[in-house]
Amino acid sequence: MHTDAYITKRKIFISAHPADRYEYLQAVVDAVNETGSCEAVYNTIPNDKGPFLPEDADTLVIIASLKYFVWANSGYASEYFDAVRKGINIIPFLIESAQNVIDLVNMRCGKLQYIDATQGMGFALDTLRAHLTAEDRTVDESLPSVFISYRRADRELLHTLVESLKESPVYDHVNVWYDEVIAPGENYSSSILYQLKNCNLFILLVTPNILEPSNYVWRVEYKTAKEMRKRIFAIEGQKTDKQALAQMYGNLGHMADLKHKGAIHAVVSEIASLRKARKNNDR
Repeated sequence: MHTDAYITKRKIFISAHPADRYEYLQAVVDAVNETGSCEAVYNTIPNDKGPFLPEDADTLVIIASLKYFVWANSGYASEYFDAVRKGINIIPFLIESAQNVIDLVNMRCGKLQYIDATQGMGFALDTLRAHLTAEDRTVDESLPSVFISYRRADRELLHTLVESLKESPVYDHVNVWYDEVIAPGENYSSSILYQLKNCNLFILLVTPNILEPSNYVWRVEYKTAKEMRKRIFAIEGQKTDKQALAQMYGNLGHMADLKHKGAIHAVVSEIASLRKARKNNDR
């Protein structure tokens, strides 16, 4: 006897501007349904003024574009605000990469971590499926914590650094944190501030991108780490103008070169010293 029909599935409501539905809606709906534990629902008539979200809706996924937030449509005017009133989790699914769209997402949705479909639809849909089926993360807060600060344009270099760290046995004895760990729909500003407050080592991934005026790494993460007197360790991922770097960030001390194996050894040594200091403090 099959019991699948009796399994209660989480209802994930998909909201989109009518002009974005043809290209994106079905792909997102299919991704949600493929989880097996979730059911995608949406208003079948574009720009219908109702009904609003079902009472048992678990999450609202908004296909985020300039049209969604600026042009008249029931997605933003009705469905989005209904989710806010009901306290439903909201996940922006970003389909346009212009800075003004990102700014609108931050302004209208309250700095929620979004899924970036502009970097590849397949990866974005995988991220959505993984998030909807993920179990709650458990973090051993007794371990020292490492915060990695980087520009999103340097994501590949970040992954190189993290994968190299994972090859070290020290990795299992420390919490390594970077913003990709933030769950979609989570307030990234609050998460970053919490992690900065509790980190023991701040790793700055240095490339020319961190020299751009008023970038988030310099404006928020680095300045906060300095104010909190965090231990800062710089790794150069790409050749960067040292004079311009010193003018903006001050004295970063010795910088390890990500291209050389010694850089990872240097980070491992820093992490090992954190573990030793933590053990001594626990005595």
